[in-house]
Amino acid sequence: MKQILYKVPNGKLLRIFIDKDDQKIIDVKITGDFFVYPEEKISLIEDVIRGKSLDKEQLMKDIDEVVAKESIELFGVNAEGIVTALFL
Repeated sequence: MKQILYKVPNGKLLRIFIDKDDQKIIDVKITGDFFVYPEEKISLIEDVIRGKSLDKEQLMKDIDEVVAKESIELFGVNAEGIVTALFL
């Protein structure tokens, strides 16, 4: 797994562990200095990313959808920051 560190503009530090090939994200673990409420819901964001193709717009849409559907609150990070980090 590759480790990515990314400081979200006007936000917090993201630490992402990612395993991907040329076409899709195989596995992902998201940690960092940001806050998610409820905390355990970060796994739902990871689940929505895992196995997806490397399409930035679709990934951002999928993350935004699960955040809205599950009433997840993000502090110091957003879908754009997560997706940007995934492609570093």
